[in-house]
Amino acid sequence: MKERKPSEMVLKAFLCRCSPEKKEHLESFLPASTKQRLEKMPSFPKEKEMGKGISLEQIHWSWFIPTLKTYSAREQKLFLSALSPQVRENLSQELGFNSPPKEELKNLGASFLKQTLLTSLIGHRSRIVPPDYLPVSPLKPLLRLTKKKLIRLIDFLSLYDLAAELRQIVETKILKKIYSLLSEQQKKFLKIAMTHKEPYPLPRLKLDKWDGTEDSLHLLLHKRGLARLGAALSTQDPDLVWYICHQLDIGRGNALLKLCAKEAALDVSDGIIRQIEELLNNKELFL
Repeated sequence: MKERKPSEMVLKAFLCRCSPEKKEHLESFLPASTKQRLEKMPSFPKEKEMGKGISLEQIHWSWFIPTLKTYSAREQKLFLSALSPQVRENLSQELGFNSPPKEELKNLGASFLKQTLLTSLIGHRSRIVPPDYLPVSPLKPLLRLTKKKLIRLIDFLSLYDLAAELRQIVETKILKKIYSLLSEQQKKFLKIAMTHKEPYPLPRLKLDKWDGTEDSLHLLLHKRGLARLGAALSTQDPDLVWYICHQLDIGRGNALLKLCAKEAALDVSDGIIRQIEELLNNKELFL
């Protein structure tokens, strides 16, 4: 992934959304070296409104547990009071409270506690670009998915691996067993995936070592879907990767972060990105 300065990305986004006259006037105050770097950066959509910063609502609540556990029970309840009712309820169960705090903290106090939680995730010195200032990417639509829909995409992405594997299986009994454990939507999409020829070699799923249970099959497929998503994201902007990983629960998110750290070959990444786009365009799956 290329080196980039978050501050310059935000500046580029701001300038793209200015009128040509204003943009030219503001750029006249910039050093030549900065202008050269900005010119090499991708443009941002002009019609988009200037967005806000990072929202805790974009982050799955499980990421806050390690930080909250470093505080006393009384302090934990203060943090929970600053969060939305649903997040408050989920965290209360995880932290061992009989019921979530009824009081709802607002305004300055809530803002401070939310910022403390956010800082614990991104670090005091680190900076992360707000979603609206991220570079153009075919994977940005993933930011609009809920955790449930993102997991659904991961599971369906694995069907490309299953399709490749099924071409190698000749034993009818095994094939029937696999199909019996798939939903009707999975079977329907698998037929589409079977028509695709993978442009690159894939490691085998090794279904010959599968124990035949439904849970182990779905776990195997889920891990492969996660690996595919990781390969696609490995060539993308680090902040986009951060957001998508933090939409998932902390277990899956950390696993995906590790997978993204191994940069895939560009043709592999591009091929998987096209598969993700195909899935996102399937309205039947993502209504």
